[in-house]
Amino acid sequence: MRRLVVASAILATLLTMPLAFAAPASATAPTDHERATAALQYLLAAQSANGSIDGSLGETADFVIGTAAAGYDPATLHGCSSGTGALDFLATASDAVAADAAATGKAVLAVIAAGGDPTAFAGRNLLARLTALHHATTGAFGDGSTFGQSFAILGLVAAGSAVPETALTELKALQDPDGSWSYGTAPVAAGRGDTNSTAIALMALTAAGDYSTDSIGLGYLKTQQLADGGFPYQNSSTFGPPASDPDSDSIVLQALVAAGENPEAAAWSQASSNVVTKLRAGQGTDGGYAYPGMAENAFTTSQVPAALLRIPYSMAVHPVAGRALSTAACPSPSPSASSTASATPIPSPTPTPTGSPIPTLLTTARPTAKPTVRPTIRVEATPTLEPAPAATVVADTPGPVAIFLPAPTPTGTAYGAPTQDVAGATLAGDTSATRGNDAGSSGGLAAPVLYAVAALFALVAVAGAGWVFMLRPGRR
Repeated sequence: MRRLVVASAILATLLTMPLAFAAPASATAPTDHERATAALQYLLAAQSANGSIDGSLGETADFVIGTAAAGYDPATLHGCSSGTGALDFLATASDAVAADAAATGKAVLAVIAAGGDPTAFAGRNLLARLTALHHATTGAFGDGSTFGQSFAILGLVAAGSAVPETALTELKALQDPDGSWSYGTAPVAAGRGDTNSTAIALMALTAAGDYSTDSIGLGYLKTQQLADGGFPYQNSSTFGPPASDPDSDSIVLQALVAAGENPEAAAWSQASSNVVTKLRAGQGTDGGYAYPGMAENAFTTSQVPAALLRIPYSMAVHPVAGRALSTAACPSPSPSASSTASATPIPSPTPTPTGSPIPTLLTTARPTAKPTVRPTIRVEATPTLEPAPAATVVADTPGPVAIFLPAPTPTGTAYGAPTQDVAGATLAGDTSATRGNDAGSSGGLAAPVLYAVAALFALVAVAGAGWVFMLRPGRR
């Protein structure tokens, strides 16, 4: 009997000892701030020498806005090679789009998020440019499109300027019968609106203190949510099965926060999935995001950081002066030629000529515009070629596929406080650049729990067998 007790105790100790080592080793899911930082580090590595992200004002502004939302100083954004700063690029790029209300409004948002003055930004008065685009008679800004109208209103709110009542009336007049908005300058039939236009319109009206369209607008967005918790551009089978994407997820998440909704509540969930869990799951191990069916790219990633931090456009943010992103995601410099190399060249065989020259570099196309497979109302607004990394500035005409990320601002706003205080957030060494969705929690039981269950069963089996053996007939 004593032998059985001792043997059982020893077995229990051997089976449970690994648990003491397994618990500390279990992975801890990164926070949303760490995820946002990892995405920003991915973008920093993608920043061009001219200071831009893909030569685009819109993407660069999103980069600036997300950086400020995470508490970093946008003035430090000089890429991996200490090239031109992102703010310097925005100053030049804003001149090329001075007649574009959406682009000008977004530039205003980025400057304010960075702690700058849009009336005196590198010798430019962006706010004056924006107000000059307002048509007093119609209330329209620029061409009067949903994005133009919305970003103009958001820019004015962020700058603390009065929003003309006619501008709000004009934006509300663009709402479709089903509560949606589309990209264009007039309402469209029910079912032809899109989540992106609807989200930005709701954000603009809410920022200006007009909540009259919230109910029907949010109702439309709810009808668009997919089973994975995310949002597509349009929940329609006209262009094939709908799929959620990080761009749509980001702007809808921000619209929900702006309207005072909890994006993780049961009302905005499909089973255990919601738009937040969808964004978390979609992040790559290098911090980047990809449009469905495509590789990770800066265009898609640029819209995500502010959304992960629950920062809608024109919400106040508080970057820390001089605080820079880690360059951990930057590529290592190529090794230089060794100075000890032999001075005598080693002859190599004469290459056999081929039919065509062999390129010295293998280049991989990187998308910088929304995939053309995504349904659009104005197809011509969706570039299908990657813009040149330097030279001409891309004007970023916001079509239904050119989504602009929500921009936080350090000035007063009509939005409530963000659900996460990013003003004084600190990072654990900025190591999140190497974390992806595989660094988080699992959908099943943790390994230590499974091991404990197995160990318990093993212990019961051994002890039970021992007792049976002891109590069998004939044993003394």
